Amino acid sequence: MKIFFDWILHPLRRPFFILFLTFNTIVACLVAIIVSQFERKGNLAHDVGKYWSLLNIFLSGTRLKIKGKEKINKNLTYIVMSNHQSLIDVWALFGKIPLQFRWIVKSEIRKVPIFGYTLERAGHIYIDRKNRESASISLETASRKINKGTSVIIFPEGTRSEDGHLLRFRIGGAIIALKSGVPILPVTINGSRFVLPKNTLAVMPGKIEIVVGDVIDPSGYDENNQDELMEKIKEAIEKNLDLEYGKLT
Repeated sequence: MKIFFDWILHPLRRPFFILFLTFNTIVACLVAIIVSQFERKGNLAHDVGKYWSLLNIFLSGTRLKIKGKEKINKNLTYIVMSNHQSLIDVWALFGKIPLQFRWIVKSEIRKVPIFGYTLERAGHIYIDRKNRESASISLETASRKINKGTSVIIFPEGTRSEDGHLLRFRIGGAIIALKSGVPILPVTINGSRFVLPKNTLAVMPGKIEIVVGDVIDPSGYDENNQDELMEKIKEAIEKNLDLEYGKLT
């Protein structure tokens, strides 16, 4: 019965899911833009994003859980760094990380109609990785937000991994950590690449697990050993990586 649902029935309902996803994304964006007119910090817009994410996770037929949530102190600010396997990772983190946070997003997303503007209104930070000066300004912006009490989330790989193995980590996360001095929260996402593989819209029902690692204090590092800091973060994320989790059978 499970095979029938996963491989026959679910593909038939997939077009309806995509249509409803398009509709509810437009609605969520409009609501987020409206509330951002009254609450400039972006906290209400973040809450809209959270409920939008949980709705779409539910409609996709995906089971989502988080382990190690007790390691997160809601009264503290973090730089959250996570591996990246799928577009659905955004929904998973939005839905389960119990913090007010802003994304550091590649500048290409800004061109997406309505959605790109919504992220900007909500206080998320665009970064142009091809322009060093612009990227430096974005990292400074992220540091200021952190110092004002808002966490940020980074995918240090910069793009999605097709096979789940970690890609090379970019140094931007370490720069923000050293500038702000706030703790780093390593997070591992398992199973998302089976739910929504890279470069497809073939959403499948499945399960996703978010594992929160031990907090990393950046105070013992500086610009001379920032590569060592990124390597430690990578090791912390890789430690909880399960490449078989959520595999469809």
